[in-house]
Amino acid sequence: MFSKNYSTAKRVQVFSSKGEFEKAKKLMIEMSENYKVLIDLFPENTQEGFDTEALLTIWDEKDDFNALMQKASDDMIKLTSVIENAEDIKGTLKQFMWSNCKACHNRYREEH
Repeated sequence: MFSKNYSTAKRVQVFSSKGEFEKAKKLMIEMSENYKVLIDLFPENTQEGFDTEALLTIWDEKDDFNALMQKASDDMIKLTSVIENAEDIKGTLKQFMWSNCKACHNRYREEH
């Protein structure tokens, strides 16, 4: 799901920079829904035995992780309403999309 959102985020950036906002908005909504799905993933009994890049911090701080996923979902919906009128598209994408990706990577993903 994370990989899917990352590739979708790159497409959001491309469409937004080209002014193709309706295409970008559809993808933003898709990403928002994906973040909601992530809230239900990582149940207690999945801490071991799966080949992922997820840190145990996800399980140790599950409420914080879920809050970040909800914030990311909410921010994607906010992004749909502000992107067309943004003076700085790149900065707006950073604020509402990429900053959530970075926050999750910094806290819940192994470095590679």
